[in-house]
Amino acid sequence: MEIAGHAAVVTGGGSGMGAETARRLAGAGAKVMVLDLDEAAAGAVGAEVGGLGIACDVSDAGAVERAV
Repeated sequence: MEIAGHAAVVTGGGSGMGAETARRLAGAGAKVMVLDLDEAAAGAVGAEVGGLGIACDVSDAGAVERAV
């Protein structure tokens, strides 16, 4: 699959497997938005990968709509 130039949204991206997924997607050329309950963690990973990090509870549809 060609990743470069596509957008990706990674939920739970502030730590662990989500953060690593964000890093790998960005490394493959995707523009990445990191969503996580922890605003500081989302922001840190977002900045690290040259993307955007936003605090978001993905179990709340309205919060996801506002984030995106």
